Amino acid sequence: MAEQGLPSKATPGDDLDAFSGAGRRPRIGVLVNPFSGGNRSGLEAVRRAIAGYPRIYPCDVRTPQDVLKALAGFARHGVDLVVVNGGDGTVQAVLTALLDHQPFEQLPLLTVLQSGTTSMTARDVGIRGSRVKALQKLLRWAGSGDGSPGIVKRPVLRVQAPGHPVRHGMFFGAAAVYQGIQYFHRKVNPRGLRGEVMPGLTILRYLWAVARANDKFTAPVPLTAALDGGPARRFDCLIVLVSTLERLFLGIHPYWGSEDGPLHYTAVEASPRHFIRALPSILRGRQGALSTPLNGYFSHNAAEIKLNLDSGFTLDGQLYTPEKGREPTVVQAGATASFLRF
Repeated sequence: MAEQGLPSKATPGDDLDAFSGAGRRPRIGVLVNPFSGGNRSGLEAVRRAIAGYPRIYPCDVRTPQDVLKALAGFARHGVDLVVVNGGDGTVQAVLTALLDHQPFEQLPLLTVLQSGTTSMTARDVGIRGSRVKALQKLLRWAGSGDGSPGIVKRPVLRVQAPGHPVRHGMFFGAAAVYQGIQYFHRKVNPRGLRGEVMPGLTILRYLWAVARANDKFTAPVPLTAALDGGPARRFDCLIVLVSTLERLFLGIHPYWGSEDGPLHYTAVEASPRHFIRALPSILRGRQGALSTPLNGYFSHNAAEIKLNLDSGFTLDGQLYTPEKGREPTVVQAGATASFLRF
């Protein structure tokens, strides 16, 4: 279910009015991460497409410091639209630089290409299709007005974990999600496989282990969670995720909370009851007769979530370990970002 006030489809918005005047063409900044999964081959075609547009500022980036420096340069050149040609981690670096350091007086319009190993953010709010065709489509619209883009708005997660600087992103996961990404990097990613199928199958491999009660493959994580200042609840957790994306890998939408909060939160206890039978409704975002708190399944919408974790977490595919102590990891709804999508 699409959250109230957060359209799951691209809709025309005021952000495009700045580009609609007679003869008005946007100034475009393109961030290219050559190390992203999809950019390790075929970058020549991307660079040829960029070279054909006159009001464009391309910049290769490899580190968060590179991203911040490039965005500051875009701001000085009056860039209206920032294109992210990189993976989910690059998108996280862009959002963190924009919101923490504020190189722009106001947030620019963003476009995300499917250029990463998984590209989960791009598949929800970016331009569909290969990065070259998506970039060509974008530049045709920017140059001649050909096409009918729209705006997707999403709140950005603000994550403050003990021992780490504040980071901003779109998808937070812990327990089996964190373990699954570790397994993916260790066993699957070295083979050079791309796309959302392999990470998705990795997570499903973990879910199958849960169904078979294979404790050697899955390790429940002690977790204390408090939503919007409510009472804290401690339990052994199998899965916890927080996101504002409406579509995750393989098109799943595992949220069914009914509150008005901007963050989707879903948690599954260790050894949940009726797991196999409840799983189809969970993945579709429907609270079936079995996916209830009594059976170990929880889903809510909130503005702030405090988590005391005895393990690491992932933010947009990047892995972090909070320092152990009394302070929780805090996930809040930050600023709202606007994404251009065709």
